[in-house]
Amino acid sequence: MHSNFEETNIVSILMNRVCDIWDEVKIISKYKNGLHGEEWQGYTVSEHMKIQLNLAAAWIRLGLSPQDRVAIMAVNRPRWIFTIHSLLTANLVTVPVYPTLTADEAAFILRDSGAKCAVVDTPAQANKIISVLDSLPDLQGIYIMDKLEQEPGNPASTLDALLASAPEQVDTEEVYAGLGTNVRGHAAQVNRVPIIVEQLCERIRRITPEDMAAILYTSGTTGQPKGVVLTHRNFLSQRPLQRGLNVGRDDIFLNHLPFCHAFGLTTDLFGSLEVQSTLVIADGIQPEQIRHALHTIRPTVLMSVPRFFEKIYIQVQQVLEQRPKPVRWLFEASVDTGTAAADLETAGRTVPPWLRLKCRLSRVITNKVLRQAGLDRVRLAFVGGAPAGVELCRFFQGLGITIFQGYGLTETSPVVTLNLPGRNKPGTVGLPISGVEMKIAEDGEILLRGECVMKGYFGNPAATGDVLDSDEWFHTGDMGEIDQDGYLRIVDRKKELIITSGGKNIAPLALESAFNTDRYIDRVVVVGEGHHYLAALVFPDFGHIREWAAAKGLACRTNREIVAHPEVRKLLEERVALVNERFARFEQIKKFAILEQSLSIEGGEITPTEKLKRRVIAERYRNDIDEMYA
Repeated sequence: MHSNFEETNIVSILMNRVCDIWDEVKIISKYKNGLHGEEWQGYTVSEHMKIQLNLAAAWIRLGLSPQDRVAIMAVNRPRWIFTIHSLLTANLVTVPVYPTLTADEAAFILRDSGAKCAVVDTPAQANKIISVLDSLPDLQGIYIMDKLEQEPGNPASTLDALLASAPEQVDTEEVYAGLGTNVRGHAAQVNRVPIIVEQLCERIRRITPEDMAAILYTSGTTGQPKGVVLTHRNFLSQRPLQRGLNVGRDDIFLNHLPFCHAFGLTTDLFGSLEVQSTLVIADGIQPEQIRHALHTIRPTVLMSVPRFFEKIYIQVQQVLEQRPKPVRWLFEASVDTGTAAADLETAGRTVPPWLRLKCRLSRVITNKVLRQAGLDRVRLAFVGGAPAGVELCRFFQGLGITIFQGYGLTETSPVVTLNLPGRNKPGTVGLPISGVEMKIAEDGEILLRGECVMKGYFGNPAATGDVLDSDEWFHTGDMGEIDQDGYLRIVDRKKELIITSGGKNIAPLALESAFNTDRYIDRVVVVGEGHHYLAALVFPDFGHIREWAAAKGLACRTNREIVAHPEVRKLLEERVALVNERFARFEQIKKFAILEQSLSIEGGEITPTEKLKRRVIAERYRNDIDEMYA
């Protein structure tokens, strides 16, 4: 690997990594040059760098100064990657904005960050910003990623128009030469280069580890979003993690996590390039779109949230129920064999030859299931954002896929603990990664310290002081336990603990997570603050319940009919009773309401990483909650 630059920031790493893979296709999606197609299309690294450097020069020509903020409000696509890399190259600060936000929500982030420009994916997103333009005094330009004809009088322009307005193209070789090297890693003769190239090289040279790289706004599960300032040094703290994954040039990442979130940004966008892997961007986040990507791409590395694997688990169980009993028995025995071998490996013990042979035979059966799910080439699967149940992890271990669970927050860049091959303990979120200090406070809160911890909340020193103490410990707001081997287990969010009228402290997350692999229940939200028993809002999986109802000949087609049907109520009572058996009496659900709606990101009730926005849900379903305690 050529190493042309001292790797003290994201840009120097990027410019080093591309040298070995200059002519290789490393970004694949169904978008190319601002147009969406039906087939997968790729960008070579040289194409990537040409766009990145010319776009960086365009930001400089616009008059943007180092550390000015630019927002990106778009779904994942190659131009998202090129844009953030161009901003970093020009020493600008990226402000990711979820495209699902309303105009007012987006305006708050643009205003709070002082964004000078906004890059959006579609005219619809541009119109969203235009509708609140009067409240955005700092905003100087809106640029659309889609390939469009410029409309006269429209306040929004396009990235293509921005690039085309340049009097001359920036030559990649000239930029490398201006920095004293070339893409092949050799020292270069520095001849006279255009002024814009000199300006661009000067921007790159002046980037420091303490410069802001991004401001990521928290999803606001408990209040108004705050802008988390992450520096180049913060992002570089994740490098030991990326290097320790045994992932390389031949691996294929399938991306479906939003780049607007720290997990997707760090592990997929930055991480895949760090290890020179290919990044394939799924054509949307709907289950059928991800399934299509899995089957056509057959990735080797997956970064995801537990819900992704929970849905696959439910599908497999549903298919098995339709198979003859001997087939089900054979499959379950094969999974048990794989789990037994995995348990020995996890414990550091040798798997005996007879069990290895049995595993090979079992793989004939389990690989068929994996092929049908598009997971047959997956070597590594990592999850974060929410706890993955032990039952779920053991099931996939039995299939031959070990789910490595980790933990982190936007404020910690994000990953701070992770299970890894050879040191994996299901039910925990692993050991601290290199450079992270961790301890548990007297009240059970997880405290963290290290280069991963954010610079602070943008323009909000009071909020920063609330979470960063004088000894530089970051107070996560999460409750946890460290076992005798140093592995961390998450209990719940500190602010989400339910205190009953009897004084019992109950973590709702464990109870809610117990329903995650139930096909008939989409989500459960546990309530009970200040009351003498727990109750729950139950959001059914209407697709699976319709199939169940049709098989039984029940007349219920609409959501309202399903919720009102006594047989459906009886079914869900049985599911709740099964989960209650696993918990102490004071932790059990005594009453529940069945809702005819579903929770969604678009509805503002859950975050992009599937976390519940409890305050929003409690307000929206206040009448249903009150009725359970009437």
